[in-house]
Amino acid sequence: MKQKIVCLLAAAACFSMTACEKTPDKSLVTQKNIDRLEEAAKEKPEDGSTLKDIIETTTDTYSFNYESDDKKIKITADNVQVTLPTKDTIPMYHVKCGGISQEVTDKVYDYFFPDGAYSTTGTDVTKEALDKEIMSLKQYIATVKDDTQMSEEEREETIQQNEDLIQKCEEDKKTAPDESTLKTVPKDSTYVDQEWQTLGGTEMVKGLTVSSEDSKRSLNVVSADDDSSITSFLRYSVTGGYNYSGQQGVPARSCSEEEKQQIGISEEDARKYVDDFVQKTGMDWKIHDTLCIRGFTVRENEDTYGDSGDMIYPGHDTAYKFILAHSVDGIQSAVTSSYYLPDECDDDAYITWLYEQISVVVEPDGIVDLEWGYPLEVEDSVSDNVGIISFDQAKDIFEQMMPLTTKGDLEERSDDENSQVSITADVSDIRLGLMRVRSSGTEKSGLLTPVWIFYGDYTQSVHFLPGKGDGQEDYDNTQEQPWILLAVNAVDGSVIDVTAGY
Repeated sequence: MKQKIVCLLAAAACFSMTACEKTPDKSLVTQKNIDRLEEAAKEKPEDGSTLKDIIETTTDTYSFNYESDDKKIKITADNVQVTLPTKDTIPMYHVKCGGISQEVTDKVYDYFFPDGAYSTTGTDVTKEALDKEIMSLKQYIATVKDDTQMSEEEREETIQQNEDLIQKCEEDKKTAPDESTLKTVPKDSTYVDQEWQTLGGTEMVKGLTVSSEDSKRSLNVVSADDDSSITSFLRYSVTGGYNYSGQQGVPARSCSEEEKQQIGISEEDARKYVDDFVQKTGMDWKIHDTLCIRGFTVRENEDTYGDSGDMIYPGHDTAYKFILAHSVDGIQSAVTSSYYLPDECDDDAYITWLYEQISVVVEPDGIVDLEWGYPLEVEDSVSDNVGIISFDQAKDIFEQMMPLTTKGDLEERSDDENSQVSITADVSDIRLGLMRVRSSGTEKSGLLTPVWIFYGDYTQSVHFLPGKGDGQEDYDNTQEQPWILLAVNAVDGSVIDVTAGY
């Protein structure tokens, strides 16, 4: 039971993370900047600044090389493709953090469960099950008390947490049934009211939880409004095979043909599954990038308390992971794997608004995992023809700012007496698209604005000096794809803080 609880909390955390914004003053400044941006978008485009003009003057590829004097920073772009929308104009919209409509859920349900699905009622949390859980928690506490690797503070905190769980189980026993009342019944796609426990208390949302009759395929949907601390999400998953949760893929362009063959399906045929889903459900989604990804299976550790089991990996990639982007008026919005979770929080904490994230994992037999979090709701138009800066102007800003931002990042990870840190940024893709910027630090609303986006690989390398580091080996830490190296606002040339969202 403890493992189930942990898993549920972890799944919820993927789409309900919290973060902090430190000062109201910063929010006010951000709002003023947004107001100026909106005013600029409403102005008539200057000569040469329409999307049509920009397309005519933009080069097909871009190259750039930079190395700091101390050799710790390298930034490269080797004949990188510059991708532009196939339109004459580019818009700006008001947007907000959206829910997932009943209509959309109906279509997804019908696609994955054409013969219907099932839900469960009742509970299998009996008095006997709770007694077993209490015994397990007590045994775990005993192991913690004897754990010499934990600090006294960690030990006391862990013991207290588990004693609280024991107390909760004792309370639940008062109303728990003697025998399981759990049963499976047919369930259509209609939303039901769901109660969620959050940091701020209990919140009600609309949602759906169904599965196939054999429970091997499941669909979970939560739809909340923009005022809720709960973020809307949708996930379809297939169990019994490989698990892809939390796994970092490798861009398919970097995978050899031999590696792709081991997956068991071609990238082209895998893409057809995604195209079929998007077409039949009517989603405004376009494939942004493709990754090769390796799943894992879990061998349960029955004798290890607090450990869900051993993760077992095959010797090769097992699926393709497609990163999708919300398409607005035929123009892709930005995608990123970036999460904003500050180290310190103050009293002005709020639920963060992350960028919309859509991914589909495909194995030889079809879609085995689909995740959609932080859905973006497009509202009214600010302008359907925004004047923008040229690519030449954008690349100049990139070449000035990218070394500075990388230097700042490096300074935060400064060398110690045992090691040296270096950073390599390799531009892989440049696109003119749309990107959400938030109107203030605390609101889940903003503008969808034209942006020059520089995507790429971002690697932090740690080298241990000879005779230092207690025999530790050098290692590289590469950010998960897709990663935005720099985002240049195409309206005013400002650099967007991708992590903060403005």
